[in-house]
Amino acid sequence: MDVHTKIVGAAIDRIATAGYDGLSISAVSRLSGVSRPTIYAHFGSLEQLASEALERAAVQVISRVVERARSAATAADYVVEVIVAARTEFRHQPALAPIAFPQRGTVLFDGDPVGPEALELSRSFLLPLLEFEPGLEADLDEIAETTLRFLISLVMFESAISRSDEKLRAYLHRRLVPGLGVTS
Repeated sequence: MDVHTKIVGAAIDRIATAGYDGLSISAVSRLSGVSRPTIYAHFGSLEQLASEALERAAVQVISRVVERARSAATAADYVVEVIVAARTEFRHQPALAPIAFPQRGTVLFDGDPVGPEALELSRSFLLPLLEFEPGLEADLDEIAETTLRFLISLVMFESAISRSDEKLRAYLHRRLVPGLGVTS
């Protein structure tokens, strides 16, 4: 493993155990076994390191979510599986908290959970939807925003309707899919 990858991996691990606020060059140095000057030589600042770590974590999540959802038979099933898989990821991966719950000052987002960066992330989860229904391309930005709003709500708030994955799937098919204009 190269030094750069080792440093980023240690940063992700530190965020996972101590949260975004617990990330420091000293902690990453201890975890990675790489000196502080070497870390600064690769990243220049803690903010640059944090940004790359969060971006890499986001890419990993997108890959896992899309892979899980790809088995869907229809566009509607794909959207539902993206939300179910993303909710699972955000709830069970503490390192993703700054992605799922952006706050002012975090380096990945501008603090707006439905701002341009968050919407771009949501859009990247949904791009494979166009393989099912190419006609949705003109509406993909609105679909991404609506899906993101649903996901944020589902990650943050639990209810009897969404407590299990099966109940969540049924709910999303009844309420979200028709609103998105997904037909198959």
